[in-house]
Amino acid sequence: MINSFLTALLYELVHFLAKHKDFFELAHEVREEKLASLKVPAAFKHYLTQISGEHFFKDLKIVTSLLNGTPWAQIPFKGNAFFKALTEFFTVTFAAKVDELPGRFYLLPYETRVVEIKKIIESENRIADALREFLVTNSYQEVAGTLTELSQLVNGSDMVLVQAPRDMDGELKKEIRKVLLEKHPHSFPVFQVNRGLIGGFRVFVNGTSVDHSWLSRIAKLTSLKTVS
Repeated sequence: MINSFLTALLYELVHFLAKHKDFFELAHEVREEKLASLKVPAAFKHYLTQISGEHFFKDLKIVTSLLNGTPWAQIPFKGNAFFKALTEFFTVTFAAKVDELPGRFYLLPYETRVVEIKKIIESENRIADALREFLVTNSYQEVAGTLTELSQLVNGSDMVLVQAPRDMDGELKKEIRKVLLEKHPHSFPVFQVNRGLIGGFRVFVNGTSVDHSWLSRIAKLTSLKTVS
């Protein structure tokens, strides 16, 4: 499901390194200067400043294996620096974009979703195209399920579910996600509408209901807007 993104990302990384053959021989500060022109998520720029050439090519072989159809169960995700950068991007930067999507987004016709997603992911490059495709061609449950599973495989992260009686405003989702990431690092909190709730919220971590009194404080600080 994320193969198009990985393909676009590897294209940019490999083409950049082909132009800078001495990149891994440079000091970290010099690498940062060279990376200024590279159009990839910041997490991967940081990754490139920290690893050796040998490490990168080992990671490249693993990602290529994944793209060629090796099952996730056979990929050595755990603790891998490339996949840690990948989950950092998906659970922070990308998650914020997902939170901007209105609840009705996934009910819209395909052509309308294509138009709407360009208002949220505005860049015009291979990586942005792949991210838009990811969100337009999959349901919210599929997107969230894929990223939750990936974070669990790479970081052993918790599975977090937030239920509310109505869809929440994007800014409130971002505030809640920020607090949840502090409590449950590398997780991808999933927001779910449960119309059976009589007001308030419910939070589940790995299937167990947890204290969520802090949610009401966030709701008071962020103007809570809901849509039917």
